Amino acid sequence: MTERIRGTGWLPVGTRQDVADAGAVRVAGPDGPIAVFDTPDGLFALGDTCPHGQASLCEGWVEDGTVECPAHLAVFSVRTGQVRSGPASAPATAYRVEVRGDTVGVVLDDSGSARPDERPTNRD
Repeated sequence: MTERIRGTGWLPVGTRQDVADAGAVRVAGPDGPIAVFDTPDGLFALGDTCPHGQASLCEGWVEDGTVECPAHLAVFSVRTGQVRSGPASAPATAYRVEVRGDTVGVVLDDSGSARPDERPTNRD
């Protein structure tokens, strides 16, 4: 279920159970792949491609609110995309996640692009 629902500003990822079972799910976003993570603190989404090594963050190790890139071990906050440890120097883009009924989705802007998460980064 990765086809964008036109006119909704929302990209469905799968059911809440699908995401929980997998721990992390990759979805084809309009601007590139997006990884959705199920953590004890909630659901979070980042651009799936590591800004340093071009590896899939969805395939990384998720622990304590972070994801470790499987290629070069850079660590990012799943909440904000901020770099926690290098070698990466640029953050991953964070996106808003919403649950509608039992379906998890990534919020899109009016143009159909994934909307970066605008939550304050000082909560991380």
